[in-house]
Amino acid sequence: MPRPARPHRPGSVPPLPRPARRRHRARLLGAGALLAAAVTGCGTVGEPLSAGRTAPAAAPSPLWPDRSPAPTPTGEQHGDASSTPVPGIPAVPAGDIRRVDPYSVIKAEVAAHRHDVTGADGLDEETAAKLVSCSQEHRDCPLRTPVYSDLTGDGRVDLIMGIEMGEHFLGLRCYTVSDGRLIRIMATVVRPSSVEVSGRDLIVWEPSTTPHYAVRSVYSWDAHRRYMDLQSDEIRRTDAGTSSEAPEHSR
Repeated sequence: MPRPARPHRPGSVPPLPRPARRRHRARLLGAGALLAAAVTGCGTVGEPLSAGRTAPAAAPSPLWPDRSPAPTPTGEQHGDASSTPVPGIPAVPAGDIRRVDPYSVIKAEVAAHRHDVTGADGLDEETAAKLVSCSQEHRDCPLRTPVYSDLTGDGRVDLIMGIEMGEHFLGLRCYTVSDGRLIRIMATVVRPSSVEVSGRDLIVWEPSTTPHYAVRSVYSWDAHRRYMDLQSDEIRRTDAGTSSEAPEHSR
């Protein structure tokens, strides 16, 4: 027996018949689905979501283009450095640098540049005198333990040596073998807090005069010049004196 219709109260919305209520509910559900799609930015599952508007790419805009640029520096530059055969060292057997005595290498260089106090071969007199009698057994030898690593990328290890000098300075030198000859491919003086090898890069960390910052210098093999060239020199934020944070700016 059909249920009697409810009486309509004045001022209220009259109820819809059942078929009309179903059609009205379907329209509401459809509108809700469209609203959800508009909010999420995605019509179906699996489609990409919009990340919003992207700032337009722009080329660098030069400032004061009418001003004359600075002239190219003259005189001796760091870029003039190049590989140098080590004097007094015989041919390297089988091109294996491990068969070269590191102490003989340093002694040969000191003998060839005994009185150089500046430049790539510069050493203070006290350090040079100690190197003359340096050996693996000599405890007062300023030469740090030699390190072998492939810096040039030819699949063979190269030689890295550090010479300790006064006031925490370090003479940093690297060598490779080319055509059976021992070649020096880097020579510089640094004042490091640490020295690292990362792949084929030689990384030197030096303390900065600014607290919680350090200078990070990266040397890499330049096949054209055949030398370990300074690739980057930047100041990085450090965590309590360690070298673990991201760079803040370059110098």
